[in-house]
Amino acid sequence: MKRKWLAVGIILLFIGTGIIPSVAQSIEKPSQPASRGDWLYVGGSGPGNYSKIQDAINDSHDGDTVFVYSGLYTETIVIPTAIRLIGESKNTTRITAKILSGEALISLSSSYVTISGFTFYGIDSEDSVILNTAYHYGKLRNITISDNIFNGTIANVMFFYRCEFCNFAQNTFLSEHGFGIWMYDCSNCTITNNRINCVRGYGFDIYLSDISYCIISNNSIISHNIGLTLEHASFTTISNNYFYNNTRAIAMEGSSFHNSILSNYIDNPPKIDTRYQSIGILFTDFCSGIQVERNIIRHWNIGIMIEDSYNINISMNTFLKNIIHARFYQKFISGTTWNQNFWGRPRLFPKPIFGMDNSFAILPRMIQFDWHPAKEPYDITRMT
Repeated sequence: MKRKWLAVGIILLFIGTGIIPSVAQSIEKPSQPASRGDWLYVGGSGPGNYSKIQDAINDSHDGDTVFVYSGLYTETIVIPTAIRLIGESKNTTRITAKILSGEALISLSSSYVTISGFTFYGIDSEDSVILNTAYHYGKLRNITISDNIFNGTIANVMFFYRCEFCNFAQNTFLSEHGFGIWMYDCSNCTITNNRINCVRGYGFDIYLSDISYCIISNNSIISHNIGLTLEHASFTTISNNYFYNNTRAIAMEGSSFHNSILSNYIDNPPKIDTRYQSIGILFTDFCSGIQVERNIIRHWNIGIMIEDSYNINISMNTFLKNIIHARFYQKFISGTTWNQNFWGRPRLFPKPIFGMDNSFAILPRMIQFDWHPAKEPYDITRMT
């Protein structure tokens, strides 16, 4: 009897081994490149190591890793394959070159690229770009740029055109003027945990145009520039960022709609320079459907300015030590609501918000109310 059951078991084993391969063969392979491939080494003292990064990239294939040892590499780079370009240390692995007008230090023409662990800086040209995605290659996706130092000096730093599912995280951007991050026609991208420091001004730290379903969170933006500009943006969340010393912290324009501004620390130096009209958050040019909640807005000429935009919900924010906490210019019924904000001090009665029907008016002609102002400031975690 035992032999009979043993025979049955052996037959079932053969049947199973015949079925399993046929099932496995029917599974479609993933379209993205394999995460493991060959490793190519640049610099260092190993036998067969490359001396130039571009030479190693030229010999790479999708899924490979190009590892770059510490050193100074003077070359422009083009990445046409889905590779990981990894530096030994962002503080000691440096790439630089003199960049001509219209060119870039690094150009990407492939999806599924990771760049991490470098210091990049361009030389001499105000039109230069440190990192660029070439628009004529079609939409790129799944690009990760993380843990780098971008020293733009007098250059635009990152220019991304038609990208999706890309991640820019834990980078440091140092620039005198120009754009820190410039993105156009991008979706489902994240900009997180970056530090942007512009020592002079003249430009934008982050400029995002025609974007959707993106997340901008946990960044520190310290500069004399406009901190974050969104134009034609939709379904995008701006949360837990730290803005300091900007002319405008957040500017939303160009019919942007259905975006959220949540739990940001929007600050300026305590002494307000009245020669310039600094604005914490600016809405203009027919923005709509915006949620503004639990932000701290402090030390601005105007905390929030709304110009010809509508259906904006401003609730549970903390306004502190602004010359004017909020102001609006409207030519039509706006549908804007103010609810449970803290307006610099405890209030027993509704807080009036004054507005104009045009930007040339001297005295307020319109009024809205926060009917239930908060009696104490809200607390959010401050980034430094």
